[in-house]
Amino acid sequence: MNRTRRWMKPMLVAMTVALAAVIAGGCINSREAKKRELARFVQTVQGEYINDQGNSLMIAAVYARMIGLDTLYVERTVNGQTSGRLVSLEASPDNKKILQLGLVFTQPGQWRDVRNNPELFSALLPKDVRAAGSCDIKLSEDMNTLTYSCGGSAPESFSRAMHGAPN
Repeated sequence: MNRTRRWMKPMLVAMTVALAAVIAGGCINSREAKKRELARFVQTVQGEYINDQGNSLMIAAVYARMIGLDTLYVERTVNGQTSGRLVSLEASPDNKKILQLGLVFTQPGQWRDVRNNPELFSALLPKDVRAAGSCDIKLSEDMNTLTYSCGGSAPESFSRAMHGAPN
């Protein structure tokens, strides 16, 4: 009986540690999978888009370390008027979806030429932007169309702009 007790305690400890590792591994794997999904989204959504009304959308990944690691710059042109905003991407607390937080510049004039000078984003501070609601950028499976809505605006459909002659 004493022998059985001697090996049962270490066995119970080992099983507990193994179970904890499996549970933690599941959380880490889920978190890592969401990070990969975020990176894939950022990579594939970048580009220029146009819609039937002649409006355009330009999306580029930017380095804005004070805002977030996964950040997009979205420049939208409607009737000749251009406006830019940032979209900060992060996994939801339960790792089930990607949250898209829209941010507008507190002094838009100061950030006018960021499309041609993306290095300016590295100097961006939290005080330079303010929250502007959630965004919803959905890329189609074929990656050639997307729907865009931000800050409560109605969703718009855009098609990827093709540059140059087709193959």
